[in-house]
Amino acid sequence: MKLNNSSLFSIVCIFLALLMLKFYFDSNVNSVGGIKDQNNPSVAEQQVDTKNTPLRVAGLPSADADIAVNYPVSLSYKTKKEVYEIRKKYVAKSIFASDNYEPSDEVFGMIVDNKPWQSLNICKNNQREARVDGPSEEARFIVNPTMLVALEFPFTWGPGNEADFCQNQINQLLPNKITYSKSKNEISVYYSMLPFEADDVYFYQFNGVNAADLGYRYAYVDLNKSTYKPTFSQDENISNNIALFQNFIHLGSSCGVEGGCNNGSPRQQMLEFHVYGKPEGMIYLKLWLNRPNSYKDRADIVEKIIIGNN
Repeated sequence: MKLNNSSLFSIVCIFLALLMLKFYFDSNVNSVGGIKDQNNPSVAEQQVDTKNTPLRVAGLPSADADIAVNYPVSLSYKTKKEVYEIRKKYVAKSIFASDNYEPSDEVFGMIVDNKPWQSLNICKNNQREARVDGPSEEARFIVNPTMLVALEFPFTWGPGNEADFCQNQINQLLPNKITYSKSKNEISVYYSMLPFEADDVYFYQFNGVNAADLGYRYAYVDLNKSTYKPTFSQDENISNNIALFQNFIHLGSSCGVEGGCNNGSPRQQMLEFHVYGKPEGMIYLKLWLNRPNSYKDRADIVEKIIIGNN
């Protein structure tokens, strides 16, 4: 069968079109962030993890470092621009200092200007409204960026105004020391003690605001290397799945104040744990910039949360 020029041209066009479709398909498939962990990846992660998040700052220090623990500041009624400037000021003092650092809009972009922020004082003004005066609860993370993963309460206030409870600084969950080891590539965050022996209603969670902002969105608690082993609230949790930190700050209504407050979200149940007895020991967290093939992969950085006896 003879083919004229027109037929040859048509065949070439069809062939090129098929190549372009294959290239388009391959590009879109390969653009999805990382390879899923074969050890039962979390459902939440499958829903949210659609891209890799690059590191937002420069390299780590070339030597060991002791990092100051900064006491939170008041953020109430500040503009988002002012909060961004505060954040940049404290990142510049951290191990992640960089001239090019800008706060992540994915994490901080939903802050609303001139609104109150929930207070570090975990008690209510009354049975409906959170306190918004004084140091802000979310500022614990904003002014301490080296603390990639922090401990916090999923619920941020007590039921009354008892002075011993409301004014106890242990309830503020501030560490007393933060260090960085260059040779081990480890951050150590030291808490002198935890305030409560939690029951089935009251518990703790890992907060990854700083990790999400600085690019270390993926985390795993290695219980084999931990000397304190939390009792997790859910069967699916950060000790048997690679977790994706979804933390961000936005205007929410949970504070009970008219018009809402800037506060952290969402609640991630796979990061929640109970404490029984007097907790002492170290929790070993592996953190990655991009989704690893497996939780066994070498971490991009490690954080040790050390509770008590320090």
